[in-house]
Amino acid sequence: MILAVCFTNFGPYHLARLRALGLRLKGQGGCLIAYEVAGSERLYPWQARRGDEPFERVTLFPDRELESIPPGDCARALLRALDRDEPDALGIVGYSRPESMAAARWARRNRATAILMSESQAVDHPRVWWKEMIKRRRVRLFDAALVGGEPHRDYLASLGMPAGRIAMGYNAVDNDFYARRADDWRDRPDARDGLPEAPYFLSVCRFAPEKNLVRLVDAFARYREAAPRDAAWDLVLCGDGPHAAAVGHAIEASGYGHAIHRPGFLQADGLTRWYAGASGFVLASLCEPWGLVVNEAAASGLPLLVSDRAGAGATLVPEPDGTTGARFDPLDVEAIAHKLAWLASLPDDERLAMGRRAAEIVGDWGPDRFARGTLEAVGLAGPRGRRHAHSALQEVR
Repeated sequence: MILAVCFTNFGPYHLARLRALGLRLKGQGGCLIAYEVAGSERLYPWQARRGDEPFERVTLFPDRELESIPPGDCARALLRALDRDEPDALGIVGYSRPESMAAARWARRNRATAILMSESQAVDHPRVWWKEMIKRRRVRLFDAALVGGEPHRDYLASLGMPAGRIAMGYNAVDNDFYARRADDWRDRPDARDGLPEAPYFLSVCRFAPEKNLVRLVDAFARYREAAPRDAAWDLVLCGDGPHAAAVGHAIEASGYGHAIHRPGFLQADGLTRWYAGASGFVLASLCEPWGLVVNEAAASGLPLLVSDRAGAGATLVPEPDGTTGARFDPLDVEAIAHKLAWLASLPDDERLAMGRRAAEIVGDWGPDRFARGTLEAVGLAGPRGRRHAHSALQEVR
């Protein structure tokens, strides 16, 4: 089987997933073609190393930024590649990008299996009936799907995809990389050089309104007001983005600017040092289809405080509180402050135990889970996927 997957631009977690999938396909005599639309992207300025890979890598616009390419050009370039390579099955990310819809229609015309890769959940945005109707029509172009977890499966089923054709495991990062690098940093005598002296909560995200950083800063200030002075934690906000000025104003107004640190946007390797030094992780997003930084923090062995809007929460922060951490209402500043105080008040051994359980859980949701889920989706596909279903399901089992 020739399987093709298309992402807009390859970041570290895309490559980790594709390597796992490529190796699985090679093991059963197939091959993976991985298309990326553009060589770079302004929204997420990743720096991913190039090297030998267990898949064929094709960049449609190697010298262009994604945001500079007209939608029609994206669609036409992918169609030319598909006509040339003639894959048997396609993994297609979402149903809104122009190249995604072009690929779905190409699959239907050429009797190839179309697998929808989706991380949308019902709570992400207010749902408007006519938009949902358009989505239902588009979902009909796909034979099966790969989603993140149960909330994503339920939402896609509400759009008409049969639940029996939906596999899980889409959202994965390179768990081994984060675990290994965090352990390496913790073993170094200079591990905390340049980091806050106090224990700290770590948040990693793009500085955008939906990430809710202003409320997080307000909640942190409330936590500090009530915390014992000799035991108060700091807050580290890693990232950058269009809401940076508003976040800066909130920090100034909080009265605790001396305890809030902003290292900026960091590539994966640099970020591992901050994960290693943190005592807990917090993500306060108002809208977060998944939240791969939660995977990264869990793989690094951190206890997790996560917004109940984050798609990762149901999988990586299960109830009851204290299993791997806790979830909270991101609109309730007092509730966030309460969770910060709760985590900081726990004995070290309890927090470390939560971090170990988080690492164990995320260990089942890594790149190989993505690979198995993709092949499971091919096996679950309807009539157009039946020629590949037996071999794909046998390999997964």
